[in-house]
Amino acid sequence: MNSNNINQRFNGADNQAGQTQNFSNEKIAELLEKNIKLTEEIYGMTKKIKNYINFQKIMSIVYILLIVVPIILGIIYLPPLLSGVFSQYQDLLGIKGAVSPAGNIDLNKLSELEKYLK
Repeated sequence: MNSNNINQRFNGADNQAGQTQNFSNEKIAELLEKNIKLTEEIYGMTKKIKNYINFQKIMSIVYILLIVVPIILGIIYLPPLLSGVFSQYQDLLGIKGAVSPAGNIDLNKLSELEKYLK
């Protein structure tokens, strides 16, 4: 009886260990599948975020070009166009050759400008 009782206990312990091991293996497999699904979802999100960041880098360059290009074009093309306007104002004020369209100031004509400003 005593040996029978001991054998039943060992067989029961082995059986419980086997069930626990099967249960833990199933649980690990389930958790592993869940982890893979979540990892794939995170990978998809990071891919979208990376594309968004690259798009924003490109758009920031476009915005800078939208500001800088008109300024450069204005510096290049406006002085010849405005030379006629400057000459008209010089004629209205009666000043000839005091200020050229390029912005050079004739110091001899500066006293004439001061008369009109006072």
